[in-house]
Amino acid sequence: MKLIMARHNASMILGLALATIPVLSDTPVSDQRLTVRVVDYVNLQAGRRGQAEATAKRILGQAGVMVDFVECFSGGAAIQNPACTAAPGPTVLVLRIAQPRFALELEQFGYALITPEGGVYVTVFINPERRKATVGILSDGVLLGHAIAHEIGHLLLGTNSHSSSGIMRPVWRQADEEWMAKGGLLLFNASQARSMRSALMARFSRREPTPQPTPALDASSRVVAMPDFSH
Repeated sequence: MKLIMARHNASMILGLALATIPVLSDTPVSDQRLTVRVVDYVNLQAGRRGQAEATAKRILGQAGVMVDFVECFSGGAAIQNPACTAAPGPTVLVLRIAQPRFALELEQFGYALITPEGGVYVTVFINPERRKATVGILSDGVLLGHAIAHEIGHLLLGTNSHSSSGIMRPVWRQADEEWMAKGGLLLFNASQARSMRSALMARFSRREPTPQPTPALDASSRVVAMPDFSH
């Protein structure tokens, strides 16, 4: 449920491309789309936020999951958009971009909150004034986009959905960042992609608004208070 960044050196693994980029050229595409409301509490530079969203869309699109990002809060103010104020349904997720000091663990990059009705919150952590990537030529936007896709994966795949390779690895190594820096993507495997599309269809079949939860559960099934990221 939570993504941790490795901070030690690791050698490039032979065949990394094969391990991280499954052949999904014939992947079916879901007719339904997820709407992601973006709540940016750190005032991320627009170009970097756009790069993160574009990267997440590419990764999720490879799994046949189409996503629309809607800017709802940035620069310390709400953005007047009807898509941000309508009652949220099961195909609407909230993406919160927050400072690392709110993370549950020091190296945590993000987490997803799951409720009995289905997950509705993705939170990723970044300080716009400090680089997150450890590989010099890797942009924070691309790295953040991978984190967003990873956490949306948790919302569709459920708990205990980490894998030994690809986007759902619980810890990303330096070798993974080097792969991203070269333009590669960490992707969902074929089985994960099928499960995600099925989960999206199940969500769409119950389109009535989902109540916003006050507490939610993380991967360890601990009650997590909803923090105020605006301060």
